[in-house]
Amino acid sequence: MRRIVVIGSGVGAGKLAARVKRLLPGCEVNMIMPEAGPKGDAVGGGGGGPFAACLAARRASRALLAAREVGVLDAAELSVDLDASTVIAGSSRGRLAVRYDQLAMEIDATPRIPRALRGAPNVFAWPGADVAGLDGLLAERVAAGACRTVVVGQGAEALEALRLVRAAGATPVWVRTRPAAGDAANAVDADMWRHAARMARRNGVETVNWTGVAMERMGALPAGDGGFAALVAVAPDRADGTGGPGGTDLRVEGDLFIWTSPLVVQNPALTLDGISLDDTGRIDVDGCLRTGAPGVYVFGTGVGVQRMAPDGGVEQAAAVPAEVPGLVRALADHLASIDATGADVSPARGVAACPAGDLAAELAGSGDPDMAELADALGDCPCRLPALGAVHAEGPGVTVAAVGLGSAACARAEVETEFSVYATPAATGSPKGSSDDDDESGAWGGLPAGHAVKLLAARTGGALLGAQVAGRDAELCAAVVSAASLALRAGMRVADLAQAELPGAAGELLRRAAAVLANKLAGRYFGITPDEFIASREAGAEFFTLDLRSAPDWRAGHVPGAYNIPHTQLRKRLQDEVPRFIPIVLVAATSDAAWSVACMLGALGATDLYVLDGGMAFWPHALETA
Repeated sequence: MRRIVVIGSGVGAGKLAARVKRLLPGCEVNMIMPEAGPKGDAVGGGGGGPFAACLAARRASRALLAAREVGVLDAAELSVDLDASTVIAGSSRGRLAVRYDQLAMEIDATPRIPRALRGAPNVFAWPGADVAGLDGLLAERVAAGACRTVVVGQGAEALEALRLVRAAGATPVWVRTRPAAGDAANAVDADMWRHAARMARRNGVETVNWTGVAMERMGALPAGDGGFAALVAVAPDRADGTGGPGGTDLRVEGDLFIWTSPLVVQNPALTLDGISLDDTGRIDVDGCLRTGAPGVYVFGTGVGVQRMAPDGGVEQAAAVPAEVPGLVRALADHLASIDATGADVSPARGVAACPAGDLAAELAGSGDPDMAELADALGDCPCRLPALGAVHAEGPGVTVAAVGLGSAACARAEVETEFSVYATPAATGSPKGSSDDDDESGAWGGLPAGHAVKLLAARTGGALLGAQVAGRDAELCAAVVSAASLALRAGMRVADLAQAELPGAAGELLRRAAAVLANKLAGRYFGITPDEFIASREAGAEFFTLDLRSAPDWRAGHVPGAYNIPHTQLRKRLQDEVPRFIPIVLVAATSDAAWSVACMLGALGATDLYVLDGGMAFWPHALETA
């Protein structure tokens, strides 16, 4: 009888085993669940703290596995004999050899704590094994008084840790660091992460920007109890060590420190022949998640998945938790489409048709040599359909989600892109005379407050390449990304997306962002980022910077040199106060009113119109006050 063995303890591993058993009822499916380390407390779901509860919620349901007739074996020790196609599982009851025809291993990337901080009693990694110690120390410090808990990193893991720290009653502090080259956080652009940090601050999270600090420049000051009292670092512009006492002029104090980045793969499976790391630092697999070891598959955040590249081909990229359910389903369907030897067979009933195979056949018959070449690439692995990278991260009062390509991936591929940022005001219920009343209320038309959508498109052709969203409502952010994913898979152009009838608030946010981007691609007006604005000014460029917000908001802080005419007064004051023959940069609270004014001025014959992308909500530099 054919036997498929799944090694893992997470929900993904459980769903894989259950789906394979459903598709192949005559096949023996065994799941080997590694026990938690000596510090862990999650095997039985024990531990009353939020981190242990979060980890326990990720574990596979034994009741579900039993109902699906999947055999489960706990193992304190594991080894794999590739030559004998056998897994040796060790437990308190002895050692057991389990033969397999196909082996699927769940391997996740984990944070790497800097060497100088490892082993300290108040420094933890998340996700990590010592959740009992983390929850215990959190509870102890919170009970003793205020507990400043510093979360280091920038990504889904960091936002999750901040949310759990808040749930524990501690004071969260977010030290934003630069993502490593292979981290999935790079799928979200820097300006969107900055916007997420501002939203976190509004919800009581202290944020510190260390994105310019190299990891090797970070250290810590010792505390009396053997742990650390503060993180320290050399300032980015003082990397020679001359800034401040001892060369460390950046400092963040805390009672407890949680490290979430960079994520690396540290697993005994890397010692097996045929299993290696790719250029992203993840385990190298093909489109079916096969490794170089015969019959061995790997899934989880520790693998490098094949996804859409900016040139329309396929590239390797780090997997993220949001992608794992799709990987599990694809792997189960693949296993149900081969026999015990790995040879292709007629797919089992219930297996989803392989869209890559259908697409390859269609392209091969097109008669176009370029399409035929792409068909060959798809045909190399019948189950491979280039996936779309997906990110979903929930923190205190802020959710960040993305799908498709970010600016960094497009830059690496030397693809020229254009982007738009569409944002709604940070809060509703603003007092009369504020920017929400004078500047934005008519423009954003009652859409949910506190959300920003960024779209990227190819400058030539206008094809949609990626979508990112940061906002307060996790469900709305997920809906935006879901709708954008469908548009990406359909190969939609931004101009078509702007005309599409998309349901709900998520659809309206996406459509409006697409309309702005379509107008930029058509050359009706231009966008300018805050950094481009500063650089142009320093290079001697002349702009008339027109701030469209209310007078109180302008006086509270504005772009240096900006002239204020509230949006509602512009038509009366336009002819007398706005110059005609120099470029105009329009500034609003979130840029939405600025896009409307740009359309109006363009219809009146104005040229050289620029809009500050994202408006003041995305302005990261110093402000001038009146």
